[in-house]
Amino acid sequence: MTPFNTSSYKKKFHLLLVIVASMGITINFNLKSPSKEHSLLFAIIRVDGKQLRVSTQQNVLTASFDKVKQRCFTSKEKFSMRENKHSEEVNKILDDIVSTTSRIYNSTIPDSDLLASIHSAISDLTDAKKNENTILKMSPIEFFSYYIEQKRVDSHTGRYIGERTKIHQRTVIKRLTDFIKDKRLPDTFATFTSKSFDQQFTDWCYSTKNYKQNTVYTTYGVLKPLLNAAKAEGFEFGDSYKSLKGKCNDTDAIYLTEEEIKKIYQLDIPSLIDAGEIDVKSTIEKTRDLFIIACWTGLRRSDVNRLDKATFDIESKTISITAEKTKQKVVIPMHPMVLALYNKYNGVFPKLCDKGHTIEHLRQCARLAGIDTEVRMVENRGGKVSTLIYKKYQLVGMHTGRRSFATNMYKRRFPTIAIMRLTGHTTESNFLKYIKVSPEENAMMMAEEFFKIKKPFEEDGV
Repeated sequence: MTPFNTSSYKKKFHLLLVIVASMGITINFNLKSPSKEHSLLFAIIRVDGKQLRVSTQQNVLTASFDKVKQRCFTSKEKFSMRENKHSEEVNKILDDIVSTTSRIYNSTIPDSDLLASIHSAISDLTDAKKNENTILKMSPIEFFSYYIEQKRVDSHTGRYIGERTKIHQRTVIKRLTDFIKDKRLPDTFATFTSKSFDQQFTDWCYSTKNYKQNTVYTTYGVLKPLLNAAKAEGFEFGDSYKSLKGKCNDTDAIYLTEEEIKKIYQLDIPSLIDAGEIDVKSTIEKTRDLFIIACWTGLRRSDVNRLDKATFDIESKTISITAEKTKQKVVIPMHPMVLALYNKYNGVFPKLCDKGHTIEHLRQCARLAGIDTEVRMVENRGGKVSTLIYKKYQLVGMHTGRRSFATNMYKRRFPTIAIMRLTGHTTESNFLKYIKVSPEENAMMMAEEFFKIKKPFEEDGV
């Protein structure tokens, strides 16, 4: 028989008991059913002649409990590895009960409330441990679902996790659930942390679902933090999952030039309705107007729908609003088109319709405005890379407004940091993803700067 407690642990434990006893309080742990193979363990606490009996909520292997040392012991010969590990965990809880009881006894709590306070503290402690053990019995999918619903603060931003983020995480969990069902894999952490997971999941995404490559990366971007959280909670598994690529490749998303934005702004909606180009009951004009505001403010869809929360200072020609996503206040100069729309609605703006109809409206506006140049897009879908050709109006969405604002301000030579102050981006790397300047446009911009800085090249003998 090999006792769990080392000699130093014994000395520390016996010293604690001596201190507790000398303070007029004794703590003993008794088995409820010593004749059975497993038994619930009770704490018997005596204070100044009064006794408290409270459950530790710990079921122990009766043969492993040492009544003299008042702790469980471990033995490689007598018990399994799992039983020995459980004994170690029980001992830690018993230590916590002793130290908690001693702390309360030594506090300024009146004697009449002492036992009640000790009972409450031990109950809170054991309930927390019981909840912790319940969590550790969850499957990965169960834990992921439980974890994202908790009220949590993002350690990177210092803000509570928003509902939009949780919706995205739920979508990923649904995707992972479908994956293990389709592949008939067990809902265990080994499934998601094995070296073969990346290949299995990618193959499923491509061959079964025909997903894009970025869908795989987006999934990993959510899965990895969830596995980190599981590990911090006490689940045990390897680190192979940390090599999964969690960052998406940059997409060939479009932006609208200032001239194209102007064309959409100048669409005569009533005339188009009269001509039968637009349904008379359509709310397309309101969608168009709100999109123009996004193009000249860089606001996200969620903030365009909250313009009633913004402050429009007509005198200084600025708009102030606290972004819903980042909770960061931005102050944006008011473009003449935005000012005109403010006056059109007397400062009381409409709301966007659902996303599906919003996209339909915007693409119809862009088509009617003649924004139909061909756009080539490289796409990795289902593991096959292909080049697709679209009409530009087919790619317009609400987020095109924010991307257009950032790109057009960049082309106007505004400093990157100044534009970021308007868009609310906190890192330049994320901001630069919004800049959609072609190689040709970039070369022309640099050439223009060369000619501003010095005389034409031919005069320099170039």
